[in-house]
Amino acid sequence: MLRYNSSASVQEPIRIFLYNYQIMSDNFWQMYKKSKSYQDVLECYYQFSKNQCIVIETLLENLKLSLNDDHLKDELHVMLRDAFTF
Repeated sequence: MLRYNSSASVQEPIRIFLYNYQIMSDNFWQMYKKSKSYQDVLECYYQFSKNQCIVIETLLENLKLSLNDDHLKDELHVMLRDAFTF
């Protein structure tokens, strides 16, 4: 996304998103390592998935994206696809 718009109004929400995503990811792996059952693992993954949705929704809200731009659509599509896969 920064390739097409590197203004401060875009950089800051992305920086916050990446920071929050890193914390969320680290927390997931810590909890995963402590899991003692499949139920714990599933619960951990469920919470991680919910958190992914929240940070992405927050990013979109902060950016107030205009999805009329094809480049932004493509970048958003890649970001969402990558966010929901390991």
